[in-house]
Amino acid sequence: PEFGMETEGFVQTDKAQRAAEEDEEDAEDWTDLERFQHFIASEHALRRLVCVRGLSETMKGVTCEEAASVALPLLESAAKDDESSVRDALASQLAPMLKTLLSRAEPSEAEQIMALVWPVTLTLLRDRDQQVRAVAEDAVIEFAPLLPAEFRDARLLPNLLALAGEDAEEQRMTAAKLLGEAACLVGQEAVQAVVCPQFVTLATDAMFRVRKATALYIGKVCRWASRDVAVATLLPVYLALAEDEIWGVRKACAESLADVAAALPQQVRGARLVPVFDKLATDVSRWVRNSAF
Repeated sequence: PEFGMETEGFVQTDKAQRAAEEDEEDAEDWTDLERFQHFIASEHALRRLVCVRGLSETMKGVTCEEAASVALPLLESAAKDDESSVRDALASQLAPMLKTLLSRAEPSEAEQIMALVWPVTLTLLRDRDQQVRAVAEDAVIEFAPLLPAEFRDARLLPNLLALAGEDAEEQRMTAAKLLGEAACLVGQEAVQAVVCPQFVTLATDAMFRVRKATALYIGKVCRWASRDVAVATLLPVYLALAEDEIWGVRKACAESLADVAAALPQQVRGARLVPVFDKLATDVSRWVRNSAF
């Protein structure tokens, strides 16, 4: 196969390419960190892929200072690698790598580590490949609870809000998902001040996939807002989405109904959500009907 082709996340190489890889220097006396430094910049895609896949394991053998000064600055190039399999592997390594490093980092070291890793994460969240973006989103959900509260307030939340305002609908979809998942971390005040207004905006987006993502995650935001805000601000948004002309948006409402209901007072659930359930359960789309049960 032609070099550069990818199948199921693996880089395929021809015999000549494999021979060149085998001839590439790999000194026996190199440390794992030195080997990482060398191979992450290899001209051979398979070498780079294997190197990135071992990132979290490599970080177990280095100090936080070594990671910040030597290894982490090299990740930006991997995040822009021509091979999507390398970028995908990097996204999958973010959470385990940060678990390894942040669990033993001093506050100043944690700040330095995140100053290097977060821009890489944002690059992957904007990747042109949907699979890479999805893996990066899951990574953020996994490592966000490990982040210092100051970082979540100063960087995570503002950057997610910025994604929600970008032109590409994929970024607005990512923002809806991550803002919903991060609602439990940023505190009720931030949820009500900035996350709720952003969900109101996303719910009227011209692109149905953005509205669908909003419908899917609005229940998580409801649960971390006060009941008054959930009823006054988010419930009308949910009710409008449940009437959306696109069946995929209504299906997402059916899937998030339980989360929305859990955030509302009992009398509101009975008066406002039971009729919604009845409509979704008898929707013209069988996919919506199936999701309502």
